[in-house]
Amino acid sequence: MYVSVNVPGFIKKIVQRILSTWNGVQSFYFYVVSIIKSFKSIRYLRFRSLYSIVVNQTRFTGIDALPLLMIIALMLGGTVIIQAHTNFPKFGIESFIGNLLVIIIARELGPLATAMIVVSRSGSAIAAEIATQTQNREILSLELMGIDTKLYIILPRIIASIIAIFSLIIIFDIVAFFGGYLLSISTVYIPIGVFIQTLLDAFSFNDLFLTILKSLIYGILIPLIACYYGLKPRSNFEIPIYVSQAVVRTLLVIFVINAFISALFYF
Repeated sequence: MYVSVNVPGFIKKIVQRILSTWNGVQSFYFYVVSIIKSFKSIRYLRFRSLYSIVVNQTRFTGIDALPLLMIIALMLGGTVIIQAHTNFPKFGIESFIGNLLVIIIARELGPLATAMIVVSRSGSAIAAEIATQTQNREILSLELMGIDTKLYIILPRIIASIIAIFSLIIIFDIVAFFGGYLLSISTVYIPIGVFIQTLLDAFSFNDLFLTILKSLIYGILIPLIACYYGLKPRSNFEIPIYVSQAVVRTLLVIFVINAFISALFYF
């Protein structure tokens, strides 16, 4: 005798979502493993062609993003300094402004805002480019020529992203600190010597190491995820769908990893 059980619709949706997420994680895992295995054929690649891809991708990801990044850094730095100098005297801790700037900008906002800019510009562009090349049979043509396309396409973009993101984070911090300071002069006054000294006292080796670590992780993950979704479309109609998924899910991963790293190092 069989007893039928009515499962609520929302439970079915939750189970389906969990299974879909698990299948996606498995698929991405095998994708990463296939890339690692393809490193054995790296000696057959022409490094001149890889070099040109690295240079072009670094220029697009790094240099072309500088105006937007500097504007955002300037606004954020000035806002943080003005708010800190305006409200800190109420609590008698105005001498800790350097610590606040390092905590908010150098540790969190700098790497996170830089990663968001790179994802929105370069991550979406990489996914769209790879998807278009797939639909135009360009990647298939490379495979027929005996080229390991995953290594040829993904490796130079990872190298370029690491270089660009690390440089952009450093520039973001510098512009946010000193550009924000100049911007805040019209509203508040902080002696430049005091400002620089509080910043130097607040910085530690962990902050520098964290910047390098985050730039390395973001530089690997952003092109890796973008290329993963760029290789998935099977028609031109699916290209914007997977490009959107690449951006959204990369941002989600970036936020989770940023929180995890910060908690691991500072708590």
